[in-house]
Amino acid sequence: MKLVHCLFICLATAACAASPRHVAVSARVEPAAARAGETVKLVVTTVVDEGWHLYSLTQKPGGPEKTTITLADNAIVEKAGAFTGPPPKRVCDTAFDMDVEQHEGKVEFVAPLALKAGAASGKQKIEGKMRFMLCNAQSCLPPMTAPFAVEFGVEPGAPRAEFVVAAVSTAAPPPFAPEKFGGQADGLGGLILLAIISGLISLLTPCVFPMIPITVSFFTKEASHDRRRALKLAAVYGLGIVATFTLVGVVLTLLLGAGSANKFAASPIVNIGIGLLFVAFALSLFGLFEIQLPSSWIDAAQSRTGAGTVGAIFMALVFTLTSFTCTAPFIGPLLVAITQGAWFWPLVGMSVFSATFAAPFVLLALFPSWLARLPRSGGWLNSTKVVMGFLELAAAMKFLSNADLIWNWGVFTTPVVLASWVVLAVLTGLYILGKVRMPHEEPVEKVGVARWLFGLLFLALALVMAPGFWKIAPPSLIDSYLPTPIALNHKDQLSWGEDYKAALAQAKTEGRKVFIDFTGYTCTNCRWMEISMFPEPEVAAALKKFIRVRLYTDGGPHGQENQDFQVARFGDAALPLYVIMSADDKEIARFAGMTRDVKTYLEFLKKGL
Repeated sequence: MKLVHCLFICLATAACAASPRHVAVSARVEPAAARAGETVKLVVTTVVDEGWHLYSLTQKPGGPEKTTITLADNAIVEKAGAFTGPPPKRVCDTAFDMDVEQHEGKVEFVAPLALKAGAASGKQKIEGKMRFMLCNAQSCLPPMTAPFAVEFGVEPGAPRAEFVVAAVSTAAPPPFAPEKFGGQADGLGGLILLAIISGLISLLTPCVFPMIPITVSFFTKEASHDRRRALKLAAVYGLGIVATFTLVGVVLTLLLGAGSANKFAASPIVNIGIGLLFVAFALSLFGLFEIQLPSSWIDAAQSRTGAGTVGAIFMALVFTLTSFTCTAPFIGPLLVAITQGAWFWPLVGMSVFSATFAAPFVLLALFPSWLARLPRSGGWLNSTKVVMGFLELAAAMKFLSNADLIWNWGVFTTPVVLASWVVLAVLTGLYILGKVRMPHEEPVEKVGVARWLFGLLFLALALVMAPGFWKIAPPSLIDSYLPTPIALNHKDQLSWGEDYKAALAQAKTEGRKVFIDFTGYTCTNCRWMEISMFPEPEVAAALKKFIRVRLYTDGGPHGQENQDFQVARFGDAALPLYVIMSADDKEIARFAGMTRDVKTYLEFLKKGL
């Protein structure tokens, strides 16, 4: 209706001269006095009434009219660059059926002006006009034009160096040594240490942890009571993980480049495949069917031992591919080294990472044989498998929502995913307490202390997540896994641009530095930083002093371009990556990965202040 209303008003008033309403337009020159040959800033300020907004200088066609500022011919000054504005607020406007860029409240648009040589001293005047379109939640006003004029002084004398602005450089900067923070490894020893730590942390990610029951059930069946056989299969499984991780990583890098790990992790097709695979795993854990290797594969192995070996290799391959989405943030920077010529670094890093990653699973592969000899272990193991089945369904929703984020289905939205998680947490708690059971299971005769504790833990988790339906954010660790974290709706008050060159130009005119946030639609660590670190009072205050630009590298219209820029310029494909740049396009500092330490992140930000 707003679009129809807007068009009706525009047509009805097309012949009339529109005078500005709900907005005040003014202008000033900084500095107020300058000399011939110097550059000044023309600042055009708009103050929009509460509840109204106008649109950005870069608003795309096909929707509301973008804001434009033109200057009258002037014998004294000439434009030295385009007008730039603060990063607009991006909103999905259903009336225009598109994303729009809007400004609210007080907004300043800035352009550099060069005083021509021989400009006469004394008072001078600059005139211009600003054309814009105002809308509120119910309707839009027809596009209107507001004239402005501003006086400034021209002083006699030679131009001063501090007011002579050179053009923004687009060339690659000379070699330098910016300070680095976060997950940067110094030397091969640091790389190995980073690989070990990351391998251990990766075990706790949502697409790795749910694979534990699959591993348990597979080796329980294959190993039976033969400990030597279990040891052999465990070794094959572990080596399969190491070989597959290393081979897949190297091949992807050679074929697709350094950003291939993130491309793979962010691919909607990959996320859909993994989501459906987890659904199948969950149904198998519920006892609806059993996952087995094709009989032709087993027959080809010619012996039971051979079949077990093939099965272990197959499980290692499947596990590597399904966990690649969560391990890509670490694999990314390792794979970059291949394209830079240091071929042995990614080989060493990937081997150490995957060996660390596989070690607990090798030990776990021995564990089922020991469990099988324990009294009454079968019932406990079956209950664990069912619980993990519920967790796998929750993980499947996460991967399906990743694909939704990229392809814009609007199906696996935050409310849908949150509702599924609440229901699954309740069902898991009731199952543990014996109130819900699978068709093939006997009723639980006695609920022990451990069952009570775990059952109540899952029910408490449901209660913690439920307030999200009323826009109350759950703990950040949970919120960061939602498609659009609830906390972002009211915590992230910072505005962000999406064009680095425009941000650089604005930084040049305003004498500020640029803060680049390389992020991804499917990057959970990125979401955690946005909802937990950025809103911290000291961090938010520091970020407000930068020209902020957010570049998505795993999707969107400029995803590939942004990723190529990240890899080519900074030699890193991992997310998140934060970089502080000077106005002349030189790197000052960078921070790789996420951190929960506010002091460490502030130390990084202060390098650019």
